[in-house]
Amino acid sequence: MLYACLLLYVTLIYVRPAEIYPEWATIPFVDILTGISAAIGIFSLGAKPRKILDLPHDKLILAFWAIIAISSFKVWFTGVYYAFLAFMPPVFVYFLIRASVQSQAQLKGLAYLLIALNVFLAVNGIVQYHTGIGLGDVGMVLDRIYGLGIFNDPNDLGMTFVMTVPFVLLAIGLRSTWLLFRLLFIIVLGVILVALYYTNSRGAIVGLAAAMVAYSFIKFSKPKALVSAAVLVAVIAVAAPSRGGEMTFDESSAQTRIQSWAEGWAMLKSHPFTGVGYDQYTEYHYAVAHNSFVHTFAELGLIGAFIFVGMFYWYFKGLNLIPDSNKEFLPWRRALLVSAIGMCSCAWFLSRQYVPIFYVLLAMGASAASLNVPAEKRSKLEMSQTDVVVIAALTIFGVLFVYFQIRTMAVWSG
Repeated sequence: MLYACLLLYVTLIYVRPAEIYPEWATIPFVDILTGISAAIGIFSLGAKPRKILDLPHDKLILAFWAIIAISSFKVWFTGVYYAFLAFMPPVFVYFLIRASVQSQAQLKGLAYLLIALNVFLAVNGIVQYHTGIGLGDVGMVLDRIYGLGIFNDPNDLGMTFVMTVPFVLLAIGLRSTWLLFRLLFIIVLGVILVALYYTNSRGAIVGLAAAMVAYSFIKFSKPKALVSAAVLVAVIAVAAPSRGGEMTFDESSAQTRIQSWAEGWAMLKSHPFTGVGYDQYTEYHYAVAHNSFVHTFAELGLIGAFIFVGMFYWYFKGLNLIPDSNKEFLPWRRALLVSAIGMCSCAWFLSRQYVPIFYVLLAMGASAASLNVPAEKRSKLEMSQTDVVVIAALTIFGVLFVYFQIRTMAVWSG
């Protein structure tokens, strides 16, 4: 029953019925389901105890929640309460997945649900593009499709499509997939790619290219991978939407982002440890960072940036601890790795560090590690001094890389 609650909860994140039908706007669907799921979860864990706080992934999520709240102390005391509640949905969906997904079949079922939900968003976007209006009476802006709720930005919509493409490719390539279903998934891939094109999102195009290059090198031998990656990137470049041709550092939109990064760097300098405070970026600058890492270190300081990097470090490390000899899960491990590479590439151009979709994928990676890392490697799923040093080095490198980009790419008007 808890797994059913999870599937329904994720569905509500994507479908947003209260926004589709205005007469349902007063019904708090997500809040009601959150209460029901929490009660069932407590009962389920009591009846069948199991660990959901045994991985570094889990502890880092809670640490990120804590630094979000701590960072708000400097703003106003009630801000701590606000920040605590604001980040509760991502934490809740993460641990709902960790508590619910107890088998390979359940993990795969969640991935297939994400494919179905992205098809829903894609079809709605295609209808919106051709008719001018989508569900919830959402229209296009500047010839770009939008979604509902957390997908009401074409870049966010593009990111979820990029995140899903590797799972569709997985379904197409599985030997166990019947021919009829394989053809169906090929159609699904086409629908999602068309909708991604209609988002006219340059960040999504970069994310898709990064995901396809990673897919090529993970799936094929090096010579085949080089050819495959070159062909895929060339196709993506040629078929990129109109704004794809404007991806130069001196273009106005790019300069807006780079200059916003400079403001984020200034915030880090003034508040190096805990940042300027959760949700305070736009109090210091008129635009968000358009970069999840920059936005994180500006609002949550180096501590928050360390935790943010650590969450993804453990995502990739946990998956890489799953042995290649696990042939049944190997294609799924590849899909999870490629999906995260695509999403992280998109996140370099978007401030989406607090949205639930990020944490759905992180929880899937943690659950995959929990289910598939063999007993003899379980000790490596514990935070060591080496891990701390590596995460710290990656964090500092990321901050310096941002600074380098600012110094070399920012064009300031006289």
